[in-house]
Amino acid sequence: MEKIKCPKCNHESEMMVWETMDTKTDPQIKAMIRNGEAFAWHCPHCDNKSLIFYPTLYHQVSDKYLLCYVPGNPSSAVELMDTINENNDSGYNFDDSYTKRVVSDINQLREKLLILDEGLDDRVLEILKVFAIAELQKSFPDLNVMEIYFNKEDDGSHCFAVKFDNNEWGRTNIDKKSYDHVAESFKIPLSINNEFIIDTEWAISVIEKEI
Repeated sequence: MEKIKCPKCNHESEMMVWETMDTKTDPQIKAMIRNGEAFAWHCPHCDNKSLIFYPTLYHQVSDKYLLCYVPGNPSSAVELMDTINENNDSGYNFDDSYTKRVVSDINQLREKLLILDEGLDDRVLEILKVFAIAELQKSFPDLNVMEIYFNKEDDGSHCFAVKFDNNEWGRTNIDKKSYDHVAESFKIPLSINNEFIIDTEWAISVIEKEI
């Protein structure tokens, strides 16, 4: 439990902060981190409601998946992942069979979990993002892509949600053929899964080495 001072009325109250989220010992956390409840706080004095984002290590046991979230500070999260097995009394062996990821932004966290739920490879999708951005720049030369996220539509289809520098949002479809083509074309670098930060910068470095 952590003390939180309300920015509206200045009263202090407690909030449950999860240093580690283990889906085996606390199965309810799987839904809580996805719907935002794990970060939700409300002041009992004035009923002010806020989202409080704090560092946490999410462990989806059944999928051998570790996701470390440290708001605004990825370097400390990488350090944690590098030393995850040192002084480890969790009962788990976080060996090479684990997928380990680091994010420093709540939208990145939500995206990684959505990709996990869809059974897809975030590395393939990050490479696809680079190609999608290149095509968008050709189609809209006067606009720059500011943000791009994997998304699932109501009909179950997949796309990238794209925010341009005019603050407008757009979308571009993701088809299975393109996904499979990237997975096959980059199967050699993808055979190694030891990077913690998988983002556009990582994807560009892989593309430059392979093409």
